[in-house]
Amino acid sequence: MSSSLSPACNASKTSYDTCFNHWFKSYLLLVSPPHSAPSTTSVGAQERDERTRAIAEKKDEYERECGGRYREYQECLKGAIKGKDGLAELLESARKEEPLTGWGAIKVVSEADLREE
Repeated sequence: MSSSLSPACNASKTSYDTCFNHWFKSYLLLVSPPHSAPSTTSVGAQERDERTRAIAEKKDEYERECGGRYREYQECLKGAIKGKDGLAELLESARKEEPLTGWGAIKVVSEADLREE
């Protein structure tokens, strides 16, 4: 795994990366196999319902297992970004040029977040 923006954040980054990679591997194993029957059949509909429930459970597992680690790493990064001259402004400019949308529950640090004390 790569290093963080700040050496002070390496431990929390490694902890989060390890958790996420483990979780994501199991998530992909859940969502990647093709369904065995068309959704228009009762077997196919049941299979999709079961997978939908399993995916919801897997998302809850992510929050339980990795959510705190993610937030801890983000807090560390906020401090590190404040310490890098011009980086906050560069990030804000990039967000205006290419806004990230559709990320669901993932919170990308904004300039307003960096101003919070």
